Amino acid sequence: ERPSEKALHSYDNTVRECYIHHGGRQFHSAVGIWIGKSYDNTIEHNHIHDFYYTGISVGWSWGYADSLSRNNKIHSNHVHHLGKQSDGDGPILDDMGAVYTLGVQPGTEITGNLFHHIVAHDYGGWGIYPDEGSSEILVENNIVHDTSHGGFHQHYGQHNTVRNNIFAFGRDRQVRLSRLDEDRSFTFQNNIVFYSRGPVLGPGYDNKSWPTDRVRFRKNLYWCTGGDVLFQVEGEKLTFQQWQQKGHDTHSRVAKPHFAAPHERDFRLKAGSPAFELGFKRIDLDVPAAPDWAE
Repeated sequence: ERPSEKALHSYDNTVRECYIHHGGRQFHSAVGIWIGKSYDNTIEHNHIHDFYYTGISVGWSWGYADSLSRNNKIHSNHVHHLGKQSDGDGPILDDMGAVYTLGVQPGTEITGNLFHHIVAHDYGGWGIYPDEGSSEILVENNIVHDTSHGGFHQHYGQHNTVRNNIFAFGRDRQVRLSRLDEDRSFTFQNNIVFYSRGPVLGPGYDNKSWPTDRVRFRKNLYWCTGGDVLFQVEGEKLTFQQWQQKGHDTHSRVAKPHFAAPHERDFRLKAGSPAFELGFKRIDLDVPAAPDWAE
């Protein structure tokens, strides 16, 4: 429940420049950094890796219940090797993300992070994972790669913005929405989606379509190194042209983004990339590496 007195609130905390690694050895579902019903917090420039579950968890009110969570800034963090460890151990758990959000939290921002190598045991190894009721969140200027189930997955929520991110090398799919809301679920704009297998989109357990009034895709760049760019909708895989005919991505393109060395996970864009023509802004990450003493 929401505390009635501000003196009982938790807010305005900062976690910065921390190295958090190899957690969850006794309690496997432990996370690196957890924010509950709290607001105006900053989580920035931390390095988190080798957990069996989620890296950063934000908000803790299921669905659209009242919550104090808002205005939390998740910025310039490096989170990797969750689920399956860097030494190859695992995975043993499901339904996880580099960053996981829960509940309505206006003003929360997930920006400028590097998330990679997130693998679930059976289902749900996501990069950025807005779970039940996650709403009014900005996801911008992140690079997400090498996930087992997709770079971005929204269970359900409203009015989220997913803009100017790179989602690369999801294994099963790249983007997923599990449940539509009556209002707009999210806007997916000016992103680069680069992958080698499977469809771009995959439906969830209770929605098969992606209606344009509730999910908006525009000015994105797609490329599949292993064949055609496909969108899984209503039990079939649509080509990009068929997807556009349903009203989506009318100002998007299928073209090589011209990364510097994508197979070495160097996602810097070369001059002349078609992404720039669509309005994509260069992502210059400032994320930490492991400290020298940890080598």
